[in-house]
Amino acid sequence: METAGNHKIKLGIDAKWYFKGPPSGNMVVKNLVDEMIISNHQHIELYLLITTEFKKRATDHFPQQVKLVFLPVIPNLLNNVLLIPIYARKYGLEALLFQNFTSLWPKKMFKVAYIHDVLFLDHPQYYSGTELFYFRKMKSLAARADMVITISNTEKDRLVNNNVVNKNRVSVIYHGISNNFKALSGYSVARVKSVAIKYHLPQKYLLYVGRLNIRKNIAHLVSALKLLEDKAIKLVIVGEQGNMAATLKAQILVENLVNRVVFTGHVPEDDLCLIYANATVFCFPSYAEGFGLPPLEAMQCGVPVIVSNRTAMPEVCGDAAVYINPDDSEDIAQKINSLLNDRDLYQRKAEAGVIHASKFTWSKSANGILKLISDAYTN
Repeated sequence: METAGNHKIKLGIDAKWYFKGPPSGNMVVKNLVDEMIISNHQHIELYLLITTEFKKRATDHFPQQVKLVFLPVIPNLLNNVLLIPIYARKYGLEALLFQNFTSLWPKKMFKVAYIHDVLFLDHPQYYSGTELFYFRKMKSLAARADMVITISNTEKDRLVNNNVVNKNRVSVIYHGISNNFKALSGYSVARVKSVAIKYHLPQKYLLYVGRLNIRKNIAHLVSALKLLEDKAIKLVIVGEQGNMAATLKAQILVENLVNRVVFTGHVPEDDLCLIYANATVFCFPSYAEGFGLPPLEAMQCGVPVIVSNRTAMPEVCGDAAVYINPDDSEDIAQKINSLLNDRDLYQRKAEAGVIHASKFTWSKSANGILKLISDAYTN
């Protein structure tokens, strides 16, 4: 498509998760939208698509130059497939960035599918039948997109290898890291003490942040805890307690680790940043990730990171992380021991992590997405 030199593309952004959504989706959409607004891209006019339940909040929150389109509160997939095209036509949108699920029409609109991951295609064992039924719609709808953007080269390969999209129609834009994540030295002693009391944080702890499900492999991390040489260090688990929480707590009871594991549940970002910064080692033994942002957030806080050697994690974490075999609790314990017992290694990994994390910014992510869309639409 070609446009006149001074023409601004009317770009709709699927921002339904800006105020509320899956924890990772909410965080990604919020940071990308905020940076897109700041960037004020010269070739693009932004329209944010948000559900009516947040109409007042959105109107008060966003600057006047940002145009808001309010959608009915219905399931995300139905909104994308059925309603967004109608609203796009009403507001004269020329391009639209969808989260995961694109629409079938209108044909004249330039449709971009921003696909966070398609792990379910290679790892269906980590998903319920309902989830698989729902997510598989992503594959057929992606074929209708003019462009697909995903979050790692690992996910690009997965999309191509599963015949979701031709490699020439998919681009990679890495996630960024919020500037709110900073080293412990950036907090007052009183603030550190306050958060520690609020969440019953031990003086020294391993940290895991994320969902509690089979794919995240927390069970092997718990088993590794009892194999550590340091019998006092505890494990803090941050994240919403889903269906797996009961199974995990039963394991902790059987392995006599009740006094060494702390569950905080979901925590707001301000507190989460400090919980990261105050950790001794961050552990992320996940079996499969499309990107894996928590390890980078920990790195930016100056905390050494242990991650699985699977899927996108080596690509994203580079040489800054210590890698483990997620199936082997003894290997996990050995790698944690190496950091706890070797001060030089600990310091090297902490410093390497800070340097590595600085490569990932939401400004770079947002501007990369806008440039891809602008270049593709105008050419």
